[in-house]
Amino acid sequence: MSEEINLRITGVEPAYEIAGVRKLALQTTGGAIPVVFHAAPNARRAALCVSGAIGGYDGPSLLYARLGPELVREGVSVARIDYRAPNEFGECVLDTLAALSFLRGTEHQRVALMGHSFGGAVAINAGTLSPAVATVIALSSQLAGAHVIGDLAPRPLLLIHGTADAILSHESSQVLFERAKEPKEVKFFAGADHRLSQAADEVYELVRRWVLEKT
Repeated sequence: MSEEINLRITGVEPAYEIAGVRKLALQTTGGAIPVVFHAAPNARRAALCVSGAIGGYDGPSLLYARLGPELVREGVSVARIDYRAPNEFGECVLDTLAALSFLRGTEHQRVALMGHSFGGAVAINAGTLSPAVATVIALSSQLAGAHVIGDLAPRPLLLIHGTADAILSHESSQVLFERAKEPKEVKFFAGADHRLSQAADEVYELVRRWVLEKT
């Protein structure tokens, strides 16, 4: 799968800007990809956030929305994308690759790619296909589509899952951890559900530190 061949960016249209946060539309040969972009001045590092099968910008328990302004203060830009075709795995991977191309085109050289649930597998898959990806974070990830996880190395991988996840068992992340190559880390949060609601602050701090240290 090639980001240049399969989905080409033809333009970037700004929709609005509020308090330094920009709403953009990446115009591509396959339609528009909506993006919420927190741009850090002169940043060379970025985080790209993708959501679950129904799309959206905010991530589990508003994780992505919280990370945006915080990482900007640390000199890391944050892009939060919505999908053109939610739950269409191949198309969502292409959306992610297009967003990575956008970040590379705006001089971001290293990107932390993170995804939740369905998006965890999207992030793992796309992470093997772009040289811009410095690290991958998969939260409450599904197994389907993540079969290429062994190809992520030597990029550091962080897997996060709640032990009370009734939608995707935490055993999914255990299997992914076993299939992945080093460097890798898995963190289980006791009693946390699929959206990691019961451990939202701990997950936020873990992800924030990981992005700053590994990107």
